[in-house]
Amino acid sequence: MSTFLLEQSEIDEILQYVNKKYAENVPRAVRFVVRKKMKMIEQFSIDEMPLALRNCTVENYVTIIKNALRSGNLKF
Repeated sequence: MSTFLLEQSEIDEILQYVNKKYAENVPRAVRFVVRKKMKMIEQFSIDEMPLALRNCTVENYVTIIKNALRSGNLKF
């Protein structure tokens, strides 16, 4: 899989941010379960994702997810 247009330092910055948020916001007791569920990300195929999602900005994606959680439209 390609991470086009990103330098290694940018990739590292993103991963550090995600790791920090995960460590700050996920209680230790929950981390084991979350880690097992996160393995499903390895199975994601970008080609199978809807075009709307592939073209969506991160800002739009976060807003869509937040609104869907508030309205009950996400089923998890």
